[in-house]
Parts: sequence; structure tokens; C-alpha cells
Amino acid sequence: MKKDQSIDKERMFELEKNSLIEKTAKAIANGEMLIDVQVDSAPLLYHPWLSELRKQFELEDELHFVEDFIFDRAVINYTKRVTLGFSTGGFLKNAINGNLKQFKQDIDEHAVDMEFDDDHVLTAFKIKMEDISVLKIMNYQS
Repeated sequence: MKKDQSIDKERMFELEKNSLIEKTAKAIANGEMLIDVQVDSAPLLYHPWLSELRKQFELEDELHFVEDFIFDRAVINYTKRVTLGFSTGGFLKNAINGNLKQFKQDIDEHAVDMEFDDDHVLTAFKIKMEDISVLKIMNYQS
């Protein structure tokens, strides 16, 4: 009986984790959850991440895998609503970094909770997925 209870708990945990992933991806796609973005200045790169997931995952490797999966799911969910060309695997990070000049020009209009270092260099911010696409960096270029 205890073995069955253990299996049931594992299944429930897995279902809860899957539900969390889907809910998070949909919330991002619908603009209900903001995407955290860490900025590296040399060379200039933007790294999307989800601060709200930190408490849900103990292992850093698992967290990064889940974040990438959620971002990919969010892009797929978003494309169901808005027609965009897209590729798979790390798409959001590639999209953000694909047009740095445009992104940097319009960031003040779309980013929130912006953080700066002592030299007033942008180090982090949050943004909605739809605002990234408004910047036209997610549009498919053939």
C-alpha cells in the first residue's frame, strides 16, 4: 500500500509541475506574466529568465531546462494568437539578441522594473512577450 501511495505522490508532483509549466507559458504568452531580462554589457547580451520560478525548483540545471521549455511553449502559445514565424530551441533569447540596436532604442518604452549599476548602465528589466514582438525582433525574416 505504501508503494502505491508513493507512486501516486510522484504522479501528483509531476502533474503539478506540468500544470505550472503550462500555466506559466500561457501567462507569458497572454502578457499576464512579465519576463525578467538580465543584461550583460560586454558583449551586450540579454538573458531572459523567470524570477518567479526560482522558489519552485531546487536544482539550477532543472530550472534552466524548465525556463527554456516554458519560453518555447510561450512562443508557441503566442504564435497561436499572433502570426509570427518562429524556430525552436532558445528562440526567445535569440530573438531578443537578434536586433540589439532596435531593442535598445525602444527599451525605455516597453521595459519595467529597470535596474542599473552604479555607472547607470542597464543591468536588468522585465518585459511582456507582446512588447518584444511589437519591437519587431520576433518577426520572421526570410
